[in-house]
Amino acid sequence: MYSSLFWDDDIQLFYRHYWEQIEVESNPKQQAFACRVGLESRSAGKPLEPGGLFLLKYKDRKDKEDRFGMKALHELLSKDSAWNLTEEAIKSADNEVVVLERDRPQAEEALVDLQMSDKATLGAVVLNTGGILVDRGWLRLLGSGHSLIAGDIRSWNGLGPNPETLKFKPEGCVIVAYDIAGGFFAINNGAFDDHSPNVYYFAPDTLEWEDTEKGYTDFLHWALNGDLEQYYATFRWNGWEKDASALGGGQAMMIYPFLWSEEGRDVNKADRNPVPVAELWDLQQDMSKQLFGS
Repeated sequence: MYSSLFWDDDIQLFYRHYWEQIEVESNPKQQAFACRVGLESRSAGKPLEPGGLFLLKYKDRKDKEDRFGMKALHELLSKDSAWNLTEEAIKSADNEVVVLERDRPQAEEALVDLQMSDKATLGAVVLNTGGILVDRGWLRLLGSGHSLIAGDIRSWNGLGPNPETLKFKPEGCVIVAYDIAGGFFAINNGAFDDHSPNVYYFAPDTLEWEDTEKGYTDFLHWALNGDLEQYYATFRWNGWEKDASALGGGQAMMIYPFLWSEEGRDVNKADRNPVPVAELWDLQQDMSKQLFGS
């Protein structure tokens, strides 16, 4: 089974389609897919009714996309791309920013999988970057993928050819960024009580999701120009800059005692070890569920 996301400009939310290859009884060699639509999406604060399970016969991927109304790449590219304004904002950013080079075919595939126009800031970032490193790599915004960042916008959200192997898959949200202390940023897509498509932050010192009260565009501008030193004051240890530069692209820092514990309040006294970002995500989601329930 795999899934695909569809961006709805009207309600500013993602729909998720779940695809599962099934056998056609009359002809076992016939390629066919069953699809459920909108299982985890919400509109106006109300759960969407799941679409029926039905058979879709197709000759190839293009035929499948045509039948389901998936937009082709050229339909997602706009003369009014948000990239021009985004690129200007990056050039004038107060914080240090490194734009990771994209692999063009991979970036185009990612945009098609998201079904998002590059008129949207997130779409422009995915199409034009492999990812964005902010403040000496402390904060890492997902793009279409690069060796210096853990995964990409598709893999973290269960899409594409190489989804992250996660025990706790994101549900009702779309992960868009993370920091090396184990914090994660995600666009609300129905997971949280507030049904606006704001960016939420999973804080490693509370193990809870917090509303940044910013949409993705405002979140990006905050990342570029915000006072990250103040925001992360209790997370940063002496010499973090050197440690950040030494991390591998797929790594973040395991801090023990944990930041949420009483013993972990002084980060300079804690042990810090590089671990895969996906491993840190699963560990913290597990601890959160143990402490607070589902």
